Amino acid sequence: MSAKVAPVPGKIKYIPTRELNFDPHNPRFYRLNDPSSLESVIEEMLDDEGAQDLMLSIGQKGYFEGEPLLIAKDDNGVFIVVEGNRRLAATKLLNRELEPPKRRAASIELIRNQAVEEPPTELPCIEYTHRKEILRYLGYRHITGVKEWDSLSKAKYLLQLRDDFYHAEPRDKQLRYLANDIGSKPAYVGKLLTALAMYSYAENKKFFDLPIRPDDIEFSYLTTALNYNPIINWLGLDSGIDMDMPKLDPANLKSAFAWMFAKDQQGHTILGESRNLSEMASVVQSSLAIKVLENTGRLAEAYLYTDGPQSALQKVMEDAHAKLRAVWNMLPTTRPLSDRHAQMAQSLFEDTRDIRNYIRDKMDED
Repeated sequence: MSAKVAPVPGKIKYIPTRELNFDPHNPRFYRLNDPSSLESVIEEMLDDEGAQDLMLSIGQKGYFEGEPLLIAKDDNGVFIVVEGNRRLAATKLLNRELEPPKRRAASIELIRNQAVEEPPTELPCIEYTHRKEILRYLGYRHITGVKEWDSLSKAKYLLQLRDDFYHAEPRDKQLRYLANDIGSKPAYVGKLLTALAMYSYAENKKFFDLPIRPDDIEFSYLTTALNYNPIINWLGLDSGIDMDMPKLDPANLKSAFAWMFAKDQQGHTILGESRNLSEMASVVQSSLAIKVLENTGRLAEAYLYTDGPQSALQKVMEDAHAKLRAVWNMLPTTRPLSDRHAQMAQSLFEDTRDIRNYIRDKMDED
């Protein structure tokens, strides 16, 4: 069950940086193909974790000792930094225990050369007996605190927390305890874990062989999608907190990933922005709208069919009429009018005449 009192750690002690290792289970390393690879970790830290900015700060002002690293020994007796991996990376790069990737070598060397403070070779640490003792108390810091993680990192963290402490509890208690641990609500925790279950399923299927890379995934889109009951039902989920997903529809999950995350040559997705999930929720309720979306790849067009083909045709014709009225209103103030304008007017006339004749013929047949 959830506990309120943190375990009492040991006193701060200084440990050589060469004895400190990155945490391969850090929730922020989810993008890495091999979290145990030092090269991959440094790439990630420099690209997304701001280690280079921290190097500048340490090099100019020295290491701030007010935030000791939180560490624990793994099964092999090796020190793992559970909290403070970015600080460790910055320090190891400054004191040359680690070298940057080639594409960063020049900028890192410049930071080293400009440093006015000697880079530390040992860092203040607080050692815990077990990694999970630290894990439990990171939630307030990185989920609701000032150093907030992205939503996928939050979900990965919550899964670790659940597996370490609450795996034997029923789902409702799991969510309640986890929410209590991070100062949040059970529904929020449930959506994060359900979105992570969908993500992990797709990841294990190599994202259904779609042109999707892990970096293409906007994880928050998955959690937002779980706010829409039509999408929940279409995916085969019982609710937005259906973490086990026993009735998941893999084909529909593949479609969801294709629409939300697969990019065209211009770098655009079918969904576009997350606010368009409301339109997607309407589309998935109509087999006709889904077919249009699959054939055209245009969500706005598919959305027109959610009320049926008659309503879609009416809407498109109303939009066309409004644009023609705009053309008419622009004519008196547009000079000179060109041959191109005349050609377009003739084409519009012919298209409109064909549409009128087609509708008349079909009405006569009926």
